[in-house]
Amino acid sequence: MRIDFDIHPAAQTEFYDTIRHYAALDEQDQPLAAAFDATFNRHLSLILDNPLIYNLRRPPTRRANLTPRFDEHYIAYMVWRERVVILAIAHAKRRPYYWRNRVSEAKKLF
Repeated sequence: MRIDFDIHPAAQTEFYDTIRHYAALDEQDQPLAAAFDATFNRHLSLILDNPLIYNLRRPPTRRANLTPRFDEHYIAYMVWRERVVILAIAHAKRRPYYWRNRVSEAKKLF
């Protein structure tokens, strides 16, 4: 059963920043941006169909690596009040767990 989701405002900004980054790398027809968008949506669909598909990393958060082409990025999320909350669209090699304070923020927001 597919469940609903919310996205932390900072995670939404990260998503659009990443799309812009890949679009700038290849301005002619933007295949990287489109490929990132498709990869993100494929993983989001998996998460919404089965929120527990990925293991707990640091409770209550889970991590979905955006494999195979964008394996340096991941979706950090948690299940809160029977909804998926996307906490971050993060780069795996930059500032690990910088988004951890979003867990408490999300519990207040959603």
